[in-house]
Amino acid sequence: MTTDDASRSGLRERSKRKRRKQILHAALKLFAERGYEQTTINDIAEAAEVAPRTVTGYFPSKLEFIIEWPAQLERRLIELGRQHPRIGFVELVDLWWRDARENVDRKEAALTRAMALANPGVVAMAEVEVSRRADTSLPSYKRGTQDDLLKVAGRAAISGVNRAFFRGIAEGSMTDAYHRSLLQLLKTIAETTHVGHGSLEHDP
Repeated sequence: MTTDDASRSGLRERSKRKRRKQILHAALKLFAERGYEQTTINDIAEAAEVAPRTVTGYFPSKLEFIIEWPAQLERRLIELGRQHPRIGFVELVDLWWRDARENVDRKEAALTRAMALANPGVVAMAEVEVSRRADTSLPSYKRGTQDDLLKVAGRAAISGVNRAFFRGIAEGSMTDAYHRSLLQLLKTIAETTHVGHGSLEHDP
């Protein structure tokens, strides 16, 4: 491949990423304003100024729009876990949270938060779908079938702390002090209930 070919290929990829984000943001904004059920693919296409088939080329169904944010976060967590296979649970979460604070698309986070507030039932459906698609290839993400109630409660509590953290990012209110306090809370829950990485998943 020549330098010119590589340059054109890079430009195409950047253009595709930009268009995908444009479509995603248009959809999230409409879901927040009109509601998930009331918004059609044609509405999204019109708002994003693309053809309907372009929308479905990037997002085959409306569900894909609402799982985008949690799925991105989960993929990044797993990626960091693979990069640091010997890291402890709390240290991994701290690394993940710091990575999110540095690299998150704040506009997308805010739009996702607005969409979630307007469509709570749809968000619950998205969480189930993300959990269903989750990569469980890492041993640390597998959990036993005989969990006691303390571990069930621990996972639920850690999930709540994690939600609070990302809500802070979406609302632009996350600070170093909140980060440290939430991490300490998460550490206390993990140590008390003896749960680890799988705690970030939601109980069925």
